[in-house]
This record gives sequence, structure tokens and C-alpha cells, in this order.
Amino acid sequence: MARDAMDLQGNLSSKMLWQVIASVSAWKPKDVVDKELQKVRLQLLDVLSVYKKPTNATTAKFKTGQSGKTNSEEASCTQFVLKLSEVLDLDAAQCNDLLSLYLLYEYRGSQDEFKNILSDERHSRILLVEIWHYYHNERLYLLRCLKHLLSYCSDTSHPYHSSYQKCIAELTNDKNKFILSVVDQYETACLATLPGASSSEADLVEKLGFQWMVYNLKEQLESLQIVLLYYREKDMTPEMFLRLLSLFKKQGFSRRQINRHLLDQSVEPFVKALAHMQVVLLLKAIDLEWLFQCQQQDSEPKDYYLLASEDVWKKANNSMGTLGEVREHGAVLLAWALVHHVTQGAKGAITSRKLGNMALQCDVFEYVHDLLTSPLLSGKMVVAAYAKSVVYSLVQVLLECFHEESLGNMDTLFSIGCEVFKIPGIAHNMWEVGLDRGAGLLLTSASQLFPLDGRPALNLCAALASASPFSAGKVVSYLHSMTGFSEYLELIPSSGLEDCAEAAKLLQAARYPYQTESFVIPGRTLGVCFNAAHGTGIRWQCDVNGWQVCLCEVHAMLAQTAGWLGEPCVETVLAVGRVVHSVLQSDRGRVDDLSDLTEMLIDLLQRLSQISHPPLKLLAECLQVAADVASVYPAQVWEKVSQSGLLPTAEVGEDALQQIIRGSSSRQSALDGIIVGFEGQSGDYSVTLGFLELLKHTAPALCELHASKHRPSLLASLVFMMREVFGSFHKWRYVDSNQRQQIGLRCLEIFHKILSLDGEAESVVQKACVEGLLFSDAGSTLLSVVAVGADEVQLALEQQTSWTEGTGVELIHLVRLGLSVLNRLLLLKPTSRTASPVELALCTQPPNKQQLHVTATIVQYIYHRYDARLPTLAALLLKRVAVVFPMSLLACLGNSAVAIRDVYVTRLQFSAEDIRLKIAILELLSTCVETQPGLTELFLNLSENEPGKNKGFTLGKFSCLHAVVDIIQTNKQKWPAELQRAAVEYIAALWIGRNDTAMNVLRERKSFWLDLSSCLFMDSVADNVRTCAFVMRIIAAELYNVQSYDKLDKELYEVLKSLIKADRLSFWSKFLQRNTDGMEQEGRTADLCPLLLLTAWRELLLILAQEECLQLPESMKVSLLTQVLDAVRAQLLGDRESTVLKILSEIVLRLVVRWSRHPSCRRAVIAKFGGILHELRVNAGLLHPRIQLNLLATMATIINDAERQREAGKKQQFVDMMSDVCALLQYNMRHGDSSDIFTKLKTVNICLLKKLITFVDEMSDAWVSALQEHAILPALLAVAAHGMTRHETVEQVQAIMELFLSLCSNTRAASSLAVSGLTEQLCLPLITCYSHADHLQEVVISAVIHTRYSELLHWTKKIYILVFQFEVRAYVLLVR
Repeated sequence: MARDAMDLQGNLSSKMLWQVIASVSAWKPKDVVDKELQKVRLQLLDVLSVYKKPTNATTAKFKTGQSGKTNSEEASCTQFVLKLSEVLDLDAAQCNDLLSLYLLYEYRGSQDEFKNILSDERHSRILLVEIWHYYHNERLYLLRCLKHLLSYCSDTSHPYHSSYQKCIAELTNDKNKFILSVVDQYETACLATLPGASSSEADLVEKLGFQWMVYNLKEQLESLQIVLLYYREKDMTPEMFLRLLSLFKKQGFSRRQINRHLLDQSVEPFVKALAHMQVVLLLKAIDLEWLFQCQQQDSEPKDYYLLASEDVWKKANNSMGTLGEVREHGAVLLAWALVHHVTQGAKGAITSRKLGNMALQCDVFEYVHDLLTSPLLSGKMVVAAYAKSVVYSLVQVLLECFHEESLGNMDTLFSIGCEVFKIPGIAHNMWEVGLDRGAGLLLTSASQLFPLDGRPALNLCAALASASPFSAGKVVSYLHSMTGFSEYLELIPSSGLEDCAEAAKLLQAARYPYQTESFVIPGRTLGVCFNAAHGTGIRWQCDVNGWQVCLCEVHAMLAQTAGWLGEPCVETVLAVGRVVHSVLQSDRGRVDDLSDLTEMLIDLLQRLSQISHPPLKLLAECLQVAADVASVYPAQVWEKVSQSGLLPTAEVGEDALQQIIRGSSSRQSALDGIIVGFEGQSGDYSVTLGFLELLKHTAPALCELHASKHRPSLLASLVFMMREVFGSFHKWRYVDSNQRQQIGLRCLEIFHKILSLDGEAESVVQKACVEGLLFSDAGSTLLSVVAVGADEVQLALEQQTSWTEGTGVELIHLVRLGLSVLNRLLLLKPTSRTASPVELALCTQPPNKQQLHVTATIVQYIYHRYDARLPTLAALLLKRVAVVFPMSLLACLGNSAVAIRDVYVTRLQFSAEDIRLKIAILELLSTCVETQPGLTELFLNLSENEPGKNKGFTLGKFSCLHAVVDIIQTNKQKWPAELQRAAVEYIAALWIGRNDTAMNVLRERKSFWLDLSSCLFMDSVADNVRTCAFVMRIIAAELYNVQSYDKLDKELYEVLKSLIKADRLSFWSKFLQRNTDGMEQEGRTADLCPLLLLTAWRELLLILAQEECLQLPESMKVSLLTQVLDAVRAQLLGDRESTVLKILSEIVLRLVVRWSRHPSCRRAVIAKFGGILHELRVNAGLLHPRIQLNLLATMATIINDAERQREAGKKQQFVDMMSDVCALLQYNMRHGDSSDIFTKLKTVNICLLKKLITFVDEMSDAWVSALQEHAILPALLAVAAHGMTRHETVEQVQAIMELFLSLCSNTRAASSLAVSGLTEQLCLPLITCYSHADHLQEVVISAVIHTRYSELLHWTKKIYILVFQFEVRAYVLLVR
């Protein structure tokens, strides 16, 4: 049977290897990359020859190895592997390994389902096809690994540069063995025939013929790219040149494929890409760069490598002489013509001219332009950039050898220049070589026509400016200091000209070519006449500011009053817009330098929007320029564009938001007409993309600036985008299918930026975005983006000619953004609103039973392995769904639940997997512990032990706990802190959720508590704050559940003893004391780490304070109390953060309640509490009442214990606190409201005052003075009277009466009461306390005599008795 998939974790498939070394979504640790490269070095050296063909011997050996397996399932698996070997034409042992890797990385079923598939003929054939595809993709990925290594091995800025360089050096140290192997395999692929055609599954293989040919073409293409990248740094031998030339000729430059009968038109892009690579490779082989250097040095080219042997030169000439039949030959013939021109001198002129003419007959320049704009070479890959550098070398030599005017129509050459100049290295080289040599002559030649035909020069400048900020700066300088101005001679009156010489004219007086005096050609300027496209032109030889000319061209268009605009004028202004856009794209710092031109281009929007048939490309370019400027000045740009009439507007009423969202208040705009009337018909949506780019730069920025005056227009545009663009863009017809992805991406980028604004930013726009996406058609579009599915994404990737650029990569980006937007949407949706259509689609079954549930589609993104960010975002969205909706995710998965569980767990256990994906999976599982019990049990995969064994549970093979335990183990490799945090958080969720079975299994794991608590013993904990917090919560929960020493796990007991012995409790207490300042502000950006730690510390400390499982030394108790009190004092003196102070004050109260029986603890609290009470008094108005309540209750507890212990020596400290207690009571009486919390606070404050008075009774002078100073007694009388009148706040009134009773024991205090309006305040309210008069007298007298308050049945009786007692005592005292 196939080797166990879980046992192959250390073996990477080629696809996984490529993802590790390429780090598509995130950089892997360098040591991981080094380790994997070292493992596969021999495999990379052999390339595709690592896959061996089957022989009778190897097949017999495999059968012998499997003969001992008599199990029916293993036997059927063996038969399946043998059948697979026939179909793939691959060694049986390798097929066995291939099957195992497939089951590990690609299989979408459970193990039980796999067994059923093998027993069913029809299903086994389907599996056979899937593995067939997997095998051919593995071959391709192996080639891609080599291509990636060669692409970046010489890039010193790449993070893995040294690793790649070392690997390539090891592969190529054996002379030419490596490259010969690659070329051999390319030739083998060219000559290959359909494998497996004679097998027992011949009918199945025949059906796969077309797909096999596609894979074959891809292998050829990847092999040629590897050869090209290899020779980027190495010199090609003459023999290799001749061999490649012969190969390409035999294949007809990819047109004469041996298996062409298997192809159709759908593979034409691959055939063209293959031909393009063959042409580029031959151009590289000719070494055009050497020819250019040789031409510059003007020396005899004796060292040209193809001249080293007469035989080689002759063979090369003979082969080249047979070319010229197809377009692909043109570039090679032109390059060979240049070889003859440079190396042969005059004797090669005839051959050079002949080859050049043949190249021109093959439309060489048109073909080269097509080559540069092909999907494979138009991107930013290293291969594409290097291919453009090869073409650049061709242009360099061509223009160095021949005058550009002798090459015919220059438009195509200018277009070629525009393509190659976009590469930063090429642009830099062009400026370095200069404008009078090589490719720089293109710009020089194009500038000769400026501005008569300004498009070539401006387009070349736009391409150069887009290359880099350096090149953009050179373009700005070049246009600023041009030399010459061209125009048609017929525009100048003959009287203003003076003949100087042949084809030369002298300008008599100053000339103003434009209807403005801002630009002038000085008088007596010499001009040279030339033949132009539509007549005779003249070029004035004077210094010209090209930017000023551009400004005049745009101004000329603005000045036109007619509705129709001339095409030359439009094309020129369009080229101006491209230059400005390219400069600003490369360097935003140039916005102010080009402010005059950008303002005029933005003003042009109003002019264009008024035309019935506006030039759409120009309109789109102006919007792009506006977007560039808006990235720096959003408010100013938005105001100008809003006034142009192009954008939607809205009438704002009382219910403006709802009106705008429904679209009822929006007016018809020019943009709406353009999209519907023009772009929808043409299938080109450049204006729409420009509008979206503008909105992307302005909407979030205006929200953050709180620009309320722009809110109506911004809302109107946003809702227009949601309803009219995003809601229906997927239904439009497109000429360029890439625009569909671009529109979706930009819409989602806008949504994401708005939904990611913090609470202080503009909330109205965010609310409109939330409402629109939830309750309009835009929500359905968002769901359709999210529900594209992993299969559709994989199909799009396979259709690309490149695996790093193309529609598949853009689709991944689109889905990723959709998942992120939907996640934010669910987070921000108001809880008061009813369920939206989007939410209903997520939590209900689809009407069509054949349709996959949206949530199930999101879950299945875990099968996607190209970009780990996609399954990561899907897991984060599922986490949100699990919290928001009361639904069962397990039910959404249906029969595929087990298979999906297996993939999640496999990726969680995979050592080289993206860390962020692992974290997202663990966070999802942590959330599901509380909200998704079914899914939690599925991932735990616990099974009860068999009868006869110990009672309990064991972990299944696909239990997530295997990975969790592995992550927290201290003796394994060092995992990132965030991953450890996520694993510990999951364990904490199990403990807090009381999942007893999982808890028991983990407790039984050896060293579990040691591994878990290891972070608590670290000295550097900055990166592990959240981890430590969760560990504390776990330990606290365990101690709370156990609550006795006998039941406590012995290992945990030892951990706790170690914490005490190493004084780690004091360490953490001091750590929190140092980090309480700024805790809440830091929490907003650091995911509440310090605050989480503080709450976890509270739980652990309060559990330990109960001392049911472990005794703490008294010295440690004193130390902990002192540190917490110091933290409270520091907070009162510092930030006074409410949440932090509430937690700290609660800790103080609970610890004092537990530990105040110890004299040393009481002394520590009393010593610190005077300062705390003083700061409490000073900051009373700034603190939450709960903080005061906890601290005052703490003081009351200390006094109670001091009374019980009869500690008379400390009374002076309590007397010193009297003034602060009275001041606090005075403030709370005046400013406190009638809420429960304030009522409790005042009651506790009164009780504390009473206890203080009772405790220091003999020091009456001090406390009576404090009462009088703060007018406490009148205030309390008023409160008591109010309470008795309304029969409210019985506890508070009771506390007041008891306080008054205690005051009656002191003559001076009683006198103060008497003069404070005692009788006036209480007599009338006391009448309301009479009830049941017949029985009341004896109850009152009994209560007065025996003080049995518990016997009273009604609170009014209690109050009445207290007042009666108080009156009796006061009267007796006063009579004395």
C-alpha cells in the first residue's frame, strides 16, 4: 500500500518545494529554505530525468516488495499503483511515492473514502486522472523551482540570495553537465509521444492526449526559460549555439510540433510563447551586447566567440541562410546581419544587407513588438525583464550601426523603445550611455519632431519615467531643457521669414506659436526645414521648456469652444497626460513641480464631460492624473473634479443616507452616460478604471480629514460605484478580460480602505458602505467573488503562461480582498439591524441542492496551496462567521467534513507551512470551542480506549492536539512567538470551556505542564505577553476546577512550587507594575496584550490567594500586596486609566480580604493607603465609582481586622486618613447620581467613616473637626431625610443612622448634630416610618433594649428604631 501520508511530512512535493523557496505569500525562515534546498540538490541536478521509466526488473522488484501484504485493501492499492505506472510510464516505486504525496497534499477525501474508491472501477479511473494531472504538474513545478533559483541567484537584494547562489553553484560546478541535462530534456520533450498509449487504460490515455500536449508545451517553455537564465551569467559555447539553432529550425520555431495533431487553437498562446523564447534565446546566443561594446571601441572583433572556429562560422552561416520563411526568423536574421556588419567589415556588407532585407520582409520590428507585448514577456518577471534587455541590446547595436532614418517607418521602433525603457536597469543604462549613442538615439530622433508630432517623444519619456524615480527625474530635466521646436512651415507668414541657406530660414521677429504669450520663439532664431508627414516642417534651433509646451498644448484644447476635438490635438494631450501620470506614479514628490500642468489636466475634465462623444482615452488619462495628485491633495482634487459635472451628485435631505443608498437622491451624471452609452458598447472601461482609481485615493483620505462639505458628493460617488459598477461589472462584455479583474480589485480596495477606518474617522461614509454592501446587489457580487472556489482559482493559474503573473494571480488577489471585506463587513454590521441577504446566504442552505454552500466554498480554500494568504483569510472569515451566526459549520460541510478536517490538520502539522495560516487555523479552533461544539469534537478526534485498557481517550491520527502539543514543546525547534501564542490560546479555550475529555488527554501527556508554563520562567517576555496571559488563565482555571491538593496534578504542583521558589510571582507583579502606564492606549494597537495579561494575572493571583492547593510565604504576600498598591498609586498619579484601575483595585480588595489577618500584610496596606486615599480624593471626579468602591471597601476591611486584633498603636495613621475620607464623602454626596453604583459607593463611604470614628473614638478632636470642616453632618441629614421620605436607599439611610448613633457617644459630636438641624430634618420624614402602630411600640422597645435588628420585618421599622435609638442616646448625652 502507499506509504502513510502523515509519515511523508518530511518529503516535499515539487509544488510544495516551489512554494517554500519562492515564498509566494510570506518569507520563510532562511534556515528552512537552506534545509529544503539541501534535501533536493540531487533532484534539481537531474531535473526531469529524476523520473524513471518502468522496466521489467523494477516492476518485478516492486511486486516482490508488496507480496507480503495480503490485506485486500493493500492488494488493491498495489494493483492501482501498477496501473498508474502503466498510464504515466513511470517506475512503480516512484508511482507509489507519488500516490502517497498526492494523498498528503492534494487528495480531497478521507481515508475511508480512498479505500472505497480503490474498490470501485469507475471511481478509481477518476482518481487515476487526478493523479495523472498531479504528476505532470509536479514535473512543471520542478522546472519552476530551477527557474526561480536561477532568476534570483545573482540578485543581492533578495533575502535568499546566498542560499540560491550556493545551490546554483553546487548544481553547475561540474562544467556543462547541468545545462546539457536541461537541453537534453528539452529535446526529449520535443520528440516525446503520448505515454501510456499501449497500456490497459489506452482509451483513458487517448482522452488525455490534448491535455498531455499542453503539459508538454509548458515543459518545453519552462526548459527554454531555464536555459536563457543560465546563460544570463555564463558564456554559451559555439557548439551549444549550433545545437539550439538546429533544434529550433527542426521544430519550425515551435510550429512543427511532432504531436501537433493533438492541438487546437486554444493552445496558440503557448505555441507563440515558445517561439518567442526560442527567438530571444538565439538573440542572446549571438551576444549582441558584445557587438555593441565592440562597435563603441571601434576595434577589430577578433575575439567574437563564433569566429573562433572556421567550421563553426561556416555552419552558422549555412543555417542562417536557410531562414526567412516565417516571421519568427526576422529578429534572428537581423541580429546575424549585425554580426556580419560588425565582425566582417566591408566584406560582410553584401551579406549584411541581404540578411537585413530578409529580416524586413519578415516584418521584424512588428514581430519584436508583438514579442515584447506578449503575456509571457510583458510582465515584471526576471525572464521578461531579461528578454527585454536582450531586445534592448539588439536596438543598441542596430542604431549604432545604421542611421534611424534608413530603417523605414520609425513608429514601430518607437513602440519597441516604449516597451524596453520601462525596465529600470535598461532606463538607467540608456541615460548612462547618453542620447547620442545606441538606444538613446530613439529619444533624440523622436524629439526632432516635438511638438509637431509630440507623441513619439512624449511616449518614450512616459516609458522612461515609469521605470524608476531616478529615471523620472531625468525625464523632468530633459523636457525642461529641450533644444528645438518643430512646427509646420505653412503656419508661419512668409514675410516673417528670411532665407539663409538651403533648407534654412531665419525668424525675423519673435513668434508666439500658441494663443498665449507664455511661450515665445525669440526673433533671429534659425530654423531648418524638413519633410513632415503632412507637408514641410521647420525646426527652430532654440532652447525650449518642454513642460511649457505641454502646458500650451493642453491650454489650446481648453480654449476650443466647439464640441468636436481634432484627433492630433487629442493624441498630443493624451501623450502629455501619460508623461505626467508616469512621473507622478514613480515619484509623488513631483506633484508640486508639475502643479500647473496637473491643474490644467484636471480642469480639462469639465471640458471633456460636456462633449456628446468625448475622447474616452484622454478622459481616462485625466482621471488617472487626478488620482495621482489626490494621493497628496485629496480634498482639493475632489472639489475640482466634483465641480466638473462628471461625477454623480445627490440632494441631501433629513434621511440623506437612506436616500443615497437607495439611489433615489442621486442625479444623472456624465459618468453614468459614458459607462452605459460608450464603454458598455465598446467593451473598454478605461474611464471606469480611472474613476475607481480617483475614488480609491480620495474616499478614505476625505473620511480621515472629516471633510463634511464633500460628504454628499463622496456618498453619491460611493453608492454609484456600489450599485452601478460593482453590482454589475461581472455581467459586462470586455474586450480585455483583464479589465474585469482590475475593476473588481479596485472596488474591493476602496471598500477595504473605508471599512478599515478607525472609529475617529468619518463614520457616515463607512455606514453607507456597510449598508450598501449588505442590502443591495453589491452584496450578491461580493458573495460571488468570495465563492469563486479553489477549483476555479487553480484552473485560472494553469491557464497562465507564467505562474507568477496573469489572470490567475489577479483572481487570487480579488478573492483575498473579497474575504477580507466580508470579514470587516460582518464585524461592523449594526446588531440592531435585521439579517441582511448577505448574512442569510452565509447561514442558510442554498435553494439549489446541487449548489455548494457559500460557507463550504470558503472552507475549501484550505485546498489552495499557491498563495497561503488565501486560506488564511478564509480561516479568519470562518472565525468571524462562527462568532456572528448561531449555526453549525459542521452541518455546512456535509459529507466532506472529515476530509476537510484532515487537510486542516495536515497543514497545521506541516513544518514548512506558512506561519500565518497555522495561526489562523488555531484561532478558528479556539473560537469554535465556545460556539461550534460539533466542529471542535471533529478536530479533537478523540476515541475512547478499547475495553480492557485504561479508561480514557486517545488521540486519533488527525487530531489537532498533535500539532498543538508539538508547538508548545520546549525541546523541539523554536516556533515563532505568535504561533505559540495561538496554540496556548486554543488550550486556554479548552480549559475555560471545560472540555474535560481534551483536558484529561492533555494532562496525561508527559511534560505538558512544564512545556506549557515554560514562558512564565523567561526573563525576556516582550514577545510572549499574550502567551503568558493565556498560560496564567489555564493554570488559574485548573486550580479553580481542582480546589484541593489531593486532586492537583503533581507536575503542575511542582511548576507552582518552582514559580514560588524562583520568585516569579514577584517578577510578574513588578513587570505589570512597570507596564500599567499607557496600557489601554497600547492595547488598541497591540491587540490588548498588556490588559489581557493584567486580567489573567488577577485570575491567577486571586486563585492562589485562596491557598487551597498551595501555601504562599507571608513575605511573598507582603511583597505582592505592596507591588499592587504601588501600581494603584502610580496609576492615580499618572494616566488614571479606568479599566486598569478597576482591575488593580479589585485585586487589592480581594487580596486584603484573604490576607489581612496577617499583621505584616495589614501594616503594609496601612503604610501605603494614606497616599492612595489622598490621590483618590484629588482625582475623584476623574475616576470610575467602582474604583473608589473597591479601595474604600479595602480600607474598611483593614479597620475591621485591626479592631479584631486590637491594634491601638496605629490609630494616628487612621486619624490622618479622616480628612480624605470626609472629603471623598462630601464630593460623592454633591456630585454622585442616584444610580446603584453611586448609592453603594456612598453607603460604603459612610460605613468607612463610621468605622474610622469608632476605631479612633478617643481622638475625637481630630475627627470632629474633619466632620465640621467638610460639612458632613448637614449633608448626611439631608440625604437621610430624602431617603425616608421616598422610602429609597434603605442601606444608605441605615448606614447614616448607625453613623449618627456612633457619634452620640461623643459630646462634641452630639452637639454638632443638634445644631445641624437634626430635629428639623428628621421629624417630618420620621412620620412616614410609622406602620402597624399597635405592634410597633413593643417591637421598637425590644429592639432598643436587645439591639436585635434582624427581627424587624420592614425596612421602615429598622430606620424608625435606629432613629429612636439615636434620639434616646442624643437626649441622654445632652442632658448630661
